[in-house]
Amino acid sequence: MVNHYAIMGTVSSQHGQSAHAFRPDPDEFTQASDRLKAQGQTVGAYLRACLRWLNRDPDAALAALAADWPEPRPVGRPRADSRPPRDG
Repeated sequence: MVNHYAIMGTVSSQHGQSAHAFRPDPDEFTQASDRLKAQGQTVGAYLRACLRWLNRDPDAALAALAADWPEPRPVGRPRADSRPPRDG
């Protein structure tokens, strides 16, 4: 029997960069994606441009975003008593 996990362990990634994930609010993401699409751009390209701007001129980039900076999200899983009850 073939062990697919062993085979996959020997295959290197074809991507040159590591993936990074974030969890945007769905409405914010959809609105931003639609606006960028109308300009012929993508969210990924926009985020890369923001990272380049931050690295090139951190004071200006951070000052421009100051009014829109989101509150930190809680880390970890939500407490069981704070989640809505499951049906069934």
